[in-house]
Amino acid sequence: MPQPLRPGDKERLHTITAGVLALVIAGVAQYVLQRADNTALLLFSAMILAGVSLWSLAFLSSIAWLVGGCVLLVKKMPRRAKIFVAAGMGVVLLAGAAVTFVRLSGDNSCPQALELRILASPDGLQVAGELAQAYARFTAHDAGGCPAVFPFVYAASTPAVSGALARKWSDTNQERPLEQIGPRPDVWLPDSMLDVRQVRDIVVKGTLPTPLQQVTSIASSPIVLAGTDVAAMPHTDADQLPKLVSALLARRLPGPSLSAADPVASTAGLLAADVYLRDAEGEMVTPDEARKREQIVSESTTSVTDEVSLLCGFQREKKVPAAVLVSLRSWQRFATGRALGGGCPAAVAPVPDAPDPVVVTSAPALDHPFVQFTWSRGPQLRAVERFRDWLRSEDAGAVLHGSGLGQPLAACSELDRNACLPDEPRRTLNLYEQAKRPGRVLLAVDTSGSMGQPAGSAATSRFTVAARGVGEALGQLGPEDEFGLWAFPISGGRKSYELVGVAAGSAQHRTAVVDALRAVKPSGSTPLYATVVAGLGALSGAVDDTRVQALVVLTDGEDTSTTPGLDATLEQVTRAAGTNVRLYVIATGEARCEGPLYQLVRAGRGQCLAAGPEEVPETMAQLFETLWSGR
Repeated sequence: MPQPLRPGDKERLHTITAGVLALVIAGVAQYVLQRADNTALLLFSAMILAGVSLWSLAFLSSIAWLVGGCVLLVKKMPRRAKIFVAAGMGVVLLAGAAVTFVRLSGDNSCPQALELRILASPDGLQVAGELAQAYARFTAHDAGGCPAVFPFVYAASTPAVSGALARKWSDTNQERPLEQIGPRPDVWLPDSMLDVRQVRDIVVKGTLPTPLQQVTSIASSPIVLAGTDVAAMPHTDADQLPKLVSALLARRLPGPSLSAADPVASTAGLLAADVYLRDAEGEMVTPDEARKREQIVSESTTSVTDEVSLLCGFQREKKVPAAVLVSLRSWQRFATGRALGGGCPAAVAPVPDAPDPVVVTSAPALDHPFVQFTWSRGPQLRAVERFRDWLRSEDAGAVLHGSGLGQPLAACSELDRNACLPDEPRRTLNLYEQAKRPGRVLLAVDTSGSMGQPAGSAATSRFTVAARGVGEALGQLGPEDEFGLWAFPISGGRKSYELVGVAAGSAQHRTAVVDALRAVKPSGSTPLYATVVAGLGALSGAVDDTRVQALVVLTDGEDTSTTPGLDATLEQVTRAAGTNVRLYVIATGEARCEGPLYQLVRAGRGQCLAAGPEEVPETMAQLFETLWSGR
């Protein structure tokens, strides 16, 4: 039998019911408050939420007491005081209503800024980003905090973009710049007029309409000699840079050391090569001497691409190079701990005891062009011109200086007659190519199951894109270069990693490599460490100082095997590096150039190159171009 309600039970039941109802109403109001985008609905929901909260927490009695006290106080006031109080309350209410009306009816968001697409060089990407952000802040200063432009800054090497720029970013059978590089740029910030000449030469050769509207030098950065060995060298302001470098390279004890970026991949590297391939009198050295000097630079440089990757290795290890030829821009950023860009840390502590660089007025220099294009029209053109004018104004001076850039030089502002550039850069590049030792490269491709995943938004798999990249890179293989191909894990009935043995780069050998890749189907795990140990062991067995020997590993993940461990693998990598066999890693997919992969390439005196699945062919081509002689 149900028990009758006791005294007080009815009131408690009402209280509980009211509390539950209040929670439900508050929950619904809170949900509407979070999801609604209509001002009236937001205001209504907020009022309900506030009312329910006050009711459920029994605040009404407190508010009634407070209001009653205020009314009683007003009744006791003289008439004049009551008038002043009423007027003050009226002003407060009117001001509050006006503010509320403006807040509810007005739009406080900034208008959509114009996107400014800025293409930079890999070496200059960090600086270009800093300049673009500083300009966006400048445009917002007098516009209520709303920037006029939204800069989108991205990077690509000159060899990768020169053809696309010459053809006004249109597709060809081999190139799809919008997919492979990015949007058509409004502004191009290469490092040198040499880069602009490459586009101009393609236009002239192909009798194409020029895409170049205007080219303006916005800054300068000379090539400098710096490092611990350099600080101890006697020199004067009248010395020429080739003379100082020649003395450095002729030194016997300790042995000569000189690091520089690759002349093919980096414009700063080309200007540096024009210094170390000249004798003390400033004349080009003989081919035999060029080979000796190129070997010194190659053995002194732990990575072989651009200035950023060159200095990044020293920055990570908190070391100062013995001697290095780089732009003043990059050296100042390195010495002061500024971000270099690429895969380097965003910012680090200044390098302790970093010596001052040797700056020679006659040294070649980067002249940092600001390139405008004929396709810019209307608002886009005006935005480009305002950005250019700001970069050449006093307002941008401190930003340029803080980024490591100097003032533009009048003698270095022309596309052809340019005092900052070598008279015959092609001659320098030809001598370097002749001096390069042939390469002996073993490529180990990850064919684990994850390589079967789609490459980004494309329907093709990561492995298919990688295989295409191998085929394209083989076009740079010369008859004196040697190349071999492995695949890991061992699957498909194979008894070893080897698909094609290391052999000279004949046409038959290239065909065998492509055919072997076509027969591979991605599956299995990722025995990365075991592959690295085996590959380095295969190359170390044939010591040859006349060749550049390297193991290149393409992987999209971490090691999944149990043996060998990381420590044992690092020991083997270090031993192989002692026999002049270097380790390079192309990290794609989920693989990252940090942690174990960074430790491996550091021990192997090589480099880890991060590449999106669709960027693998270009990255592979750039790396092999530096490892192979092409002859």
